[in-house]
Amino acid sequence: MQLPFNATVTVDLSEQEFYCKRLYSGLLQAQALANIGHWELDLINKTLYWSDEVYRIFGLVPQEFYATYEAFLRYVHPDDTDMVNDVYTTSLKEKHGYFVEHRIIRQNGEIGFVEERCEHEFDASGKPIRSIGTVHDITGRKNAENELILASAVFEKMSDGVLITDPNQKIITVNSAFSKISGYAFKEVKGKTPNTFSSGWHDNAFYQKLWSDINKKGQWNGEVIDRRKNGELYTAELNIIALHNKNGILTNYISIVNDISEKKEKESLIHNLAYFDSLTNLPNRVLFQERVISKIPALKRDSKKMALLFIDMDNFKNINDTFGHLTGDRFLIEVAKSIKSLLREQDTFARLGGDEFTVILDDVKSIVDIASVADKIIDRFKNPVMIEDREFFTGASIGISIYPDDAQSYEELMRAADTAMYHVKESGKNSYQFYTQSMNEKITERMLIENDLRNAINKNELFLEYQPKVNLETKSVYGMEALIRWNHSKIGLIRPDRFIGISEETGQILQIGLWVAKQAISDTKMFHDEGNKLTVSINVSSKQLDDVSFVDDICNIVDDIGLDKSYIELEITESHIMKNVDKALIILNLLYAKGFKLSIDDFGTGYSSLSYLKKLPAKTIKIDRSFVLDIDKNEDDRSIVSAIIAMARSLGKDVIAEGSETKEHVDTLKFLSCNQIQGYYFSKPLKIDKFREFVYGFKWD
Repeated sequence: MQLPFNATVTVDLSEQEFYCKRLYSGLLQAQALANIGHWELDLINKTLYWSDEVYRIFGLVPQEFYATYEAFLRYVHPDDTDMVNDVYTTSLKEKHGYFVEHRIIRQNGEIGFVEERCEHEFDASGKPIRSIGTVHDITGRKNAENELILASAVFEKMSDGVLITDPNQKIITVNSAFSKISGYAFKEVKGKTPNTFSSGWHDNAFYQKLWSDINKKGQWNGEVIDRRKNGELYTAELNIIALHNKNGILTNYISIVNDISEKKEKESLIHNLAYFDSLTNLPNRVLFQERVISKIPALKRDSKKMALLFIDMDNFKNINDTFGHLTGDRFLIEVAKSIKSLLREQDTFARLGGDEFTVILDDVKSIVDIASVADKIIDRFKNPVMIEDREFFTGASIGISIYPDDAQSYEELMRAADTAMYHVKESGKNSYQFYTQSMNEKITERMLIENDLRNAINKNELFLEYQPKVNLETKSVYGMEALIRWNHSKIGLIRPDRFIGISEETGQILQIGLWVAKQAISDTKMFHDEGNKLTVSINVSSKQLDDVSFVDDICNIVDDIGLDKSYIELEITESHIMKNVDKALIILNLLYAKGFKLSIDDFGTGYSSLSYLKKLPAKTIKIDRSFVLDIDKNEDDRSIVSAIIAMARSLGKDVIAEGSETKEHVDTLKFLSCNQIQGYYFSKPLKIDKFREFVYGFKWD
């Protein structure tokens, strides 16, 4: 557009001023947002102009500060003043701009950081007339950089190992301490997971708990056993922290590792000094006492027993005095090794001091077990202890106390065992005694029975008696139960309850059981040859059922004698079956398949269930005598017997009641439809000749 020749232009100065102010205001806002101010130095008039943002950066108020170059230098950090002045004067001299970072000291004393840029204007002759520059407040950035530098320095200089992963547990970085602890350089583990250091020591439950804590609480701390690069295990105190950003998103895991292997070793050493004998490395008196005391509550709760053995070595004083303390110490070390080798892993073996040792036998079920351990220890020292090709003869005097029979506290148990040990010393040494005289008599009798039972068959001391089984409907004797007896050549008659248990513990029941079977089947064959088809019942123990050759052995006996197996009833106690039901079912089904009858003895006293009972191939259920004795007086017993009979009938099984001693018993059982009876009402067990007379002379109305 062209203006006319004579046109004039009118400018509204107020509007122009408005737009200039608006533009200037926008410039100041932009500077404030960017933390950048500008300045101008008039070198002709020696005046310095600062924008508002420069004043703010220096912490000054424009009205209170007269801006000059010299005044500006006063707010530069003293350590940076010469550098800033040199940069400025050099740039003027060499006619170029400059860029410099330096520190300032604000009016309130705070230290800040600025970044300055400057350009100069020169006249035609090259004389500087003006300097124009900017001041950028970089305090925040520099502080962040310094914090990062400090954090990096701390990260590298920390004595604890630090491992950082991403959210997927991929290793991002590790510090030098971690590399020193683990043996892995950073480049060897970068991108891998911390599983690299797993020792395999901890189970899945441990790691499930660890991650559960991290997920719920944001961190976990505890002790772990890890593996170094060279394969060595080490104990570490580990703290794992989950990091989240401000939006709650997981960003990293930080693991702080402190190798405490040396600390644990020192703790172990201190523990050993406090609780273990330095010569033999066995538990000492303090630890032994703690273990005894700690076991008593559980033993009391579960009604279990514990035995303490107090062992004093015979003739140690002579060895120590004659050959010196060094030899005496070696002797005790060898003695400790020998005794320890005879004990179970769970038994506690300790040295109280000198030549005194103690043993805790846990969960004692029989005094036989205790005596067996004592015998082993005494037998070991029938041979000499060898030290540097020299033989040293000794013995062991052992006193035994039992919780809770003899005492119920540590002090009393120790006193009882110590007393029993001194009785051994006074009686000739190299033996053992229980604290109570009754125990000593009991174990003496037990050992006599065990030893003599081995020869009872060869010496013809065992014999059988038979108790008749009567059928009330047919009013006849239909069978007999074979019962073993022992007529000891010196003691006389020994009841089965005194030797059957021992024979099971020692394994002699296998030989005795086959002897019983052979004798009983032979006697039954005699009746069959006479035309009387009696059934014989033979008791079978759980030990026999556990014997892999039992089925073949008893089948061979029957085949040799020539009796039909359907006339042989094998009685197995209910509690024996329930010890190992699955195995018992296999053996019983095999015997049933061979043609034997099977009977469950003492029914109702064990812990059987109907689910197993219906699977058993038993033809007969024998009601235990404990339910029969009061059946005519006690409504509960009568109800139990009635229920057993009904259950047996529903399962298609026969029922026989033992322990029928009175006419009232027999009448009640008959009323309850139990017609097979065994008990003293008809006859006590009889030897074969008397039994034969009873059978052929039997009458009952």
